[in-house]
Amino acid sequence: MTFIVEFELSTPILREAAAATSKLYIEEVYRAETGATKLVFWADGDEFERFEGALDADRSVDEYSLLEELADERLYSAALTEWGAERLTYPAAASYDIAFLEITVTGDTRIRARVPSRDALFAYRESCREREVPFRLQRIYRETASESGQYGLSDGQQEALLAALEAGYFDVPREATLSSIAERLEISDQALSARLRRGHANLLRNTIADDPT
Repeated sequence: MTFIVEFELSTPILREAAAATSKLYIEEVYRAETGATKLVFWADGDEFERFEGALDADRSVDEYSLLEELADERLYSAALTEWGAERLTYPAAASYDIAFLEITVTGDTRIRARVPSRDALFAYRESCREREVPFRLQRIYRETASESGQYGLSDGQQEALLAALEAGYFDVPREATLSSIAERLEISDQALSARLRRGHANLLRNTIADDPT
């Protein structure tokens, strides 16, 4: 049976940039077709000129782009440098079927993850040490229905999936575009696409998958 783990990593990924704003929330980590490792994340704060200057100086960031701009938060996409990608622990977590549920970057990186076994957790911890990334375990507990939401969906994922369904996005032929739904939800196309992909993954894990990890 799976369980939830909360832990901290002293990782250099986005550390310099995070010091220039109140908090970063990482939405997605993925490898682009070009081979670049990319992050999509929200930055909270009110000094975004200073924050973007810190992004320019951050050793882990090769290049970045602004995807969405709201009153007190912005959505960015950033490609990691080769140095940053080598220190990213996310691929190791995925190899052990560990699913990151929340990633918040302040001074350190705080992660809430769904882990299939203690052996997987210990193996991931060892991979962090091999990358010279200190790992500090905070809490281990069983996941409850109220914590995960129905079928493991976050509020944002459920909202996005329902909006897409009601608009006819999943119909054949499609009755709505990604852009029209994103505009209705007041988020960017990229943010909506990320929510739909992660929502689909959670639905499949918690309905038809043999092992919901």
